[in-house]
Amino acid sequence: MTLELRKKYSYAKENVTHKKYDYIYLSPHLDDVSFSCSGAICHSIQQGLQVLIVTIFAAEPRPPFSPLAQIFHQFWQIPEDTSPYQIRKKEDEEAMRALGVDYVWLDWLDVIYRDSTLSQFSDLNDYETLFSHDPAFPLLQEWLIDLHATYPDATIVAPLGIGGHRDHCIVFQAALQSLEHASLAFFEDFPYAAYSPEKIPELAQLHSLSPFEVDISHYLEQRIYATSLYQSQHPILFYPSSSFPEIIKGYTQKEDHFVERFWRFPR
Repeated sequence: MTLELRKKYSYAKENVTHKKYDYIYLSPHLDDVSFSCSGAICHSIQQGLQVLIVTIFAAEPRPPFSPLAQIFHQFWQIPEDTSPYQIRKKEDEEAMRALGVDYVWLDWLDVIYRDSTLSQFSDLNDYETLFSHDPAFPLLQEWLIDLHATYPDATIVAPLGIGGHRDHCIVFQAALQSLEHASLAFFEDFPYAAYSPEKIPELAQLHSLSPFEVDISHYLEQRIYATSLYQSQHPILFYPSSSFPEIIKGYTQKEDHFVERFWRFPR
């Protein structure tokens, strides 16, 4: 991050080695970009392009934790005497090293920690969330505007919000409302997109988005390996936990090759 961005915003961690980036990926949590588009990232790096991954909600949560947050900790198999993000951050650091990318963690809380009124899983997944009521939304809009001003030539790749998770939808809406459409692309949130594929054309049509594909056939195993590093997330996202390689292959296969699909505004 530049000095101006460092002064204005709080970061949990930075590993930034370049002054310019070709692609900046916005990951709501410490796994979303790796799960969704690490094949395309490996493809870009092979081409000599510079990639930065920014995790938005990566602040270290503090107790007391809500009952819903405690349920998540149990799924993640976090010991009671361990900080819940200590394990998740170690996983993400290892994945970032495996992908060979720069990364940043913003010091903002996941919704399960910043909204104590959430009581069940369904409370997290709502495409109709009133984003203006979430204090994270205006701050995220402001940060995105400053990010784009700092890296004006970068394509910023945000989640589509498939699955309706509030944090994913907030990032999508903030990017949609704050950034020039020509500088934006959107990735399909995995594994949610594999479980609810019918939502993808609905969102694409609603926002007049067009698809494009990146052939990841040479990088499929790297995507699977990056996904394997987030062991804490497998029990809650894949059924059974060991099924993620086949789910990835099934979702990305197109005839005799493998692709990751992205969306953008028509040019």
